[in-house]
Amino acid sequence: MFQIGKEYKRRKDIHDLYGGQAQGGISTPKNHPVIFIFTSTTGEQHGYRDEFRENGTFWYTGEGQVGDMKMVAGNKAILEHAKHNKTIHIFEYTKRAHVRYIGSAVCLGFHEELRPDRDGNERSVFIFHLDIDSIRDENTTKASITEWEEPKKLKRKSTQELRAIAVSASSTQWSVKEKKKATFYRSQAIKLYVVSRSNGVCEGCGDKAPFNTKTGPYLECHHVHRLADGGPDDPKNVVALCPNCHRRSHFSRDSVTFNDHLKLLAVSIESSVISEGKAQS
Repeated sequence: MFQIGKEYKRRKDIHDLYGGQAQGGISTPKNHPVIFIFTSTTGEQHGYRDEFRENGTFWYTGEGQVGDMKMVAGNKAILEHAKHNKTIHIFEYTKRAHVRYIGSAVCLGFHEELRPDRDGNERSVFIFHLDIDSIRDENTTKASITEWEEPKKLKRKSTQELRAIAVSASSTQWSVKEKKKATFYRSQAIKLYVVSRSNGVCEGCGDKAPFNTKTGPYLECHHVHRLADGGPDDPKNVVALCPNCHRRSHFSRDSVTFNDHLKLLAVSIESSVISEGKAQS
């Protein structure tokens, strides 16, 4: 339906084909089993702060510009999407009228916070907890992820074992609690996997890690498709960088060009890993 990382014109490529509200952060087409979510940094001053969390979930602020948010319309659609067999699709704005596809998502729940509304008055807002791209294989069973309660054991696993966990799927039949555990477990696995995959070499510049820690070479994980301060946990979206390259990807004058290079590099590295795996099987 949509390609992760690809840029689309919101009205022409999305709403002209599927319908739904062409303005606002939540769009609910009537004739298709989808919900479109759009996020950007422009609304942060009005309390619309969306971000990836350490546990791998994406926190998305609901709709409603003035006063306490109500669980109606788009907010209710997100919360009850599974009940109505609808898939959530997330996009981030790149420039005016253009958005980049981040992935599909499952809503794991929500909480309420006090944040300012459009007029600067404090009000209650909904923060939805989304698991992005968690459903990769509908035939997945609980046996595919076996150590949710003991993530420390991940450090003892091989590169291949870590990757298997990083790309494992949640099942639509699992409970919300089980999906949350799986999301956190995958998030920890992918960080370890990417560093292990790099063999101690920065995937940005090709230099060795600047130093070793007690557990191995020191490299930092960078999400090439970055929303707020994170990104969907998938090996094709993450690279292992030395601190210098990591800062370059965020703060240098050529950060956009460098990040575009890293996006292609991440996909290329994973394609090689997959090809090598098939050759060895």
